[in-house]
Amino acid sequence: MTAIRQDGEDRGDVASFFHINVNCTDFERSLAFYRLLGFEVVNDFSGDAGFGEVGLGPVLNLPDDCAGRAVLMKLKGDRHGPRIDLIEWRSPKEASLPPRTLAHPGVGRICMRTTDADAVHDRLVAAGFRVYSPPTDITLGGSVMKIFCAEDPDGVVFEFMHFLRPA
Repeated sequence: MTAIRQDGEDRGDVASFFHINVNCTDFERSLAFYRLLGFEVVNDFSGDAGFGEVGLGPVLNLPDDCAGRAVLMKLKGDRHGPRIDLIEWRSPKEASLPPRTLAHPGVGRICMRTTDADAVHDRLVAAGFRVYSPPTDITLGGSVMKIFCAEDPDGVVFEFMHFLRPA
C-alpha cells in the first residue's frame, strides 16, 4: 500500500530515511565525534540482548550470535530527521578496510547542512579530527555555499554545507 500525501499525491511505499548505520572500532571516540556535531542519543542498546538473540543475524546477513555496543542518535531539535545507528561489533569482529577515496563506488560521504561551517570546522580541528580543507566558498547547482569534509574516527567522510545564498 502506498501513502498519500495531504496534497493527494502518491508518495510510494518508501516514506523516508530513518537511519544510517555507521560501524566503528572505538565506540567512545566515535560517540564523542557525533556528539560534537550535535547528535544526541535517543536509544541506547547496550543493555539489550545481543542482536543475534533478537533475530537480526539473518536480517543483517551476520552470524546468529552477532552482538555489539550500539546507540541510535539524532540531531538535537530534529524530531523527524534521519538518525545515526552507531555500532561497535563485538561479534563478529572485523578488521578495518583499507582507506578509500571519495571516487570509489558505493557510499562516498554523508552530507550535513550547517548554519556555520567555520564553527563546525573549528570544533572538529580543536578535537583532533581529520579535516580535508578549511571551509571553501563554491558556487554549484544554483547556490553559493561554504563546504568542507571531515572524517569520523573510522574514516567515514562527512561533508558539511553552509548555504550562503542562491547563485
